[in-house]
Amino acid sequence: MNRSGRDGSEEQRQQQQRRRDRRILIIAAAVVLLLVVGGGVGYQVWQVNRAPGAVPERAEALAPQPVAAGKPVRIGTPDAPRTLTAYVDFHCPGCAGFEDDYGPALFDAAARGAVAIDVYPMSFHDAGSTAAANAFGCATEAGFGRAYYRGLFANRDLDWSDSQLTALAAAVTNEVPPTFAGCVGSRAEAGWVDSINAAAEAAGVQQTPTVFLDGDPVDLTGTTPDMLIAMIEKAPAR
Repeated sequence: MNRSGRDGSEEQRQQQQRRRDRRILIIAAAVVLLLVVGGGVGYQVWQVNRAPGAVPERAEALAPQPVAAGKPVRIGTPDAPRTLTAYVDFHCPGCAGFEDDYGPALFDAAARGAVAIDVYPMSFHDAGSTAAANAFGCATEAGFGRAYYRGLFANRDLDWSDSQLTALAAAVTNEVPPTFAGCVGSRAEAGWVDSINAAAEAAGVQQTPTVFLDGDPVDLTGTTPDMLIAMIEKAPAR
């Protein structure tokens, strides 16, 4: 074989090798894409179906509290000298941060009778926000609203399917009423949830968390938990 023939055969062999390499790369890319898509789908399935994790507190005794249109859920004694009003969304990252940073001190202050916390559970973030707000209303009427509220934020990365919301109730109390699952599944408190959103809009609330102390707005960007507790303890009587 002359040199030109050998060169032609070598070039043909290299072209065939490049085609094989391209096919391998395409197949590998397709496999990676399938793994990524499959992993994403698997993660979503896990998010929907996994059970809630640890909760900050449990309700040892039930204290049923009715919910009323446009009215918040009050955590603390009715005659507390101070009122902290919190507009939150259970799927709002900033609200989860607020609960992490300020929640322990505020709930301690509420337990001491220093402040009552009026919670407006808004539901503008996603469908999970709405489902969680409805379940919070159900838990409040069943008597374990405070523990359920804290459990929702402790597990804020869940999508909040009905099964997860029902499982959370069992995590925060041993006395889940048999009507709770039906309340969650039927969205029995949907009207109340809508009325909370309307009340927030009427109050000019445009984001969550939005916090007021005795009607005065609290700038959370410049207020530490210790500073907020000091404000509560020093705020003038109404």
